[in-house]
Amino acid sequence: MTQPLWVIIPAAGVGQRMQADCPKQYLSLAGQTILDRTIGLFVEHPLIAGVAVGLGAEDAYWPDSKWYGHANILTYVGGEERSDTVQKGLAFLLATQQIGRQEVLVHDAARPLLSKDALVRIVNYPSEQGAILAMPARETVKRQNASELSGGGLQVAQTLDRNAIWLAQTPQKFPAQALLEALEKAQRQGITITDECSAMEFIGWQPDLVMGENRNIKVTLPEDLVIAEALFSHFFH
Repeated sequence: MTQPLWVIIPAAGVGQRMQADCPKQYLSLAGQTILDRTIGLFVEHPLIAGVAVGLGAEDAYWPDSKWYGHANILTYVGGEERSDTVQKGLAFLLATQQIGRQEVLVHDAARPLLSKDALVRIVNYPSEQGAILAMPARETVKRQNASELSGGGLQVAQTLDRNAIWLAQTPQKFPAQALLEALEKAQRQGITITDECSAMEFIGWQPDLVMGENRNIKVTLPEDLVIAEALFSHFFH
């Protein structure tokens, strides 16, 4: 039987692209905050040991969460960037839960529509170099020119083979100690890390791709919240 895993949810960001009055993770989705919906995907799931939520240093919204004070939810202060918050979360779990070489999941705070099937798929997937949920690209993929035109426009430089393109999702699963070391090394060398997989790639790992799902969207722009509401109504009611 698979050992229950800890989940890290970085929720210290402000989500400026949402143009909202509060951090996007605290916007409402079907009567609860996005963050509460996301945490609810994992709490009391038999494959999950607990959830560590990385919050902003001055987060005034968390005390109103339905999960505030829950025994399976731990919180810690995150960092400036997402990767900083994940790094702090790993250090926190290693210090408090002694998870050692155990694998850990990292999931975006603004992905509240993950299905139970996809969660089981990534948790149970056996891999020596980690694994991520991802979707094969369906659109034709273009690469832009390196420089902008004088008027500020952009031009197509190349059409890429979409059969080799996958769009990364979360959760992403890696051994906790190895992921922490990869993030620390990338930070020391000034490497931009956009997800946990990119950190592991930086140290030479080749994580496996596990089929994700179209419904597992990340709420980033205002229109994403409208889509999330429609998807929630369809899949959760």
